[in-house]
Amino acid sequence: MKKIITIFTVLIFTAISFSQTAKVEGDKAAFEQKLSNNIVEFVMPGTTSSEEVSKSAQYYTEYFTVDYNEETKVAKIVLINEDPMARRVITRFLLSTGVRSIDFIGEEHTIMGFYSSFLE
Repeated sequence: MKKIITIFTVLIFTAISFSQTAKVEGDKAAFEQKLSNNIVEFVMPGTTSSEEVSKSAQYYTEYFTVDYNEETKVAKIVLINEDPMARRVITRFLLSTGVRSIDFIGEEHTIMGFYSSFLE
């Protein structure tokens, strides 16, 4: 009985960890093109609500705006200026919405790994 409970608990935590992954669609060139226009788009985890996104986004209005489509789960972040700090603050926004990793080009990155590889 102890083993069954342990296995069940592990499965629940595994399922929860998968739901905390955002995705960036497209390839590196498309991402860089959008970034040059001060736009970054993330497909948020399926459990993300518009209330969570707007609550988190309200703290970062001096750096960017967030347009969130709850049907498609796409969060479109528009940077107000090309300040490197604004790109760094995107990581805080993602963390505050429950995202723990980012799937990009078929690879899963930590948020800081994604930042240092693609946003910095």
